[in-house]
Amino acid sequence: MAINLKNRPKKEKKTAPKQGHKIVWFTLIVILIPFLIIGYVILTSLGGQNEPVVGNRFDSKDLNPAITNDQISQVQTTIASIGGVENVEVNLKSATLRISIDVSDDANADTCNAIAQEAYNQVNGILPVDTYFTNTEEAKMYDLEIDAYNFLLDDTHTEGQVDIKVYKSGAGQVVTQNMTEAKDPELAGQLVR
Repeated sequence: MAINLKNRPKKEKKTAPKQGHKIVWFTLIVILIPFLIIGYVILTSLGGQNEPVVGNRFDSKDLNPAITNDQISQVQTTIASIGGVENVEVNLKSATLRISIDVSDDANADTCNAIAQEAYNQVNGILPVDTYFTNTEEAKMYDLEIDAYNFLLDDTHTEGQVDIKVYKSGAGQVVTQNMTEAKDPELAGQLVR
């Protein structure tokens, strides 16, 4: 009797089921998540692009009493009358009263320092430092910055510039500094080389 190999039932081969499609989907999801997050951040930032960032870092208790335009004008007029002052600019921005004093070009550091200290005293007479420029437990107050300089560096002035800064933050003490002299000349010499 001959065995018919054609009609014989084929044995099923036992093979492990293919997992390739699951690995592909898992990989796509893992790669897609960061792109979705970045896309979301970009879309949300583009959405508010035409609107300014609005906020107020001061509470209703802060900056009380307020500095008025009349007081700013009075400060400017008073400082302009100090001897040796050629020009004065006073502005109040971001709760800082900034006073720029242009002193005569031939003024030295002592003269600029004396004018800056006199300007500080004049401001203290109009706007008492303890009231306007010193923080309290309940409120934040203004900062005061006075710059007295003889000239700005340009083609005609290259040597001898003096810039004295008197600074009083609401939380700190009065600091006077010559901005044209290094605090540590040895370190400054090493950096210049």
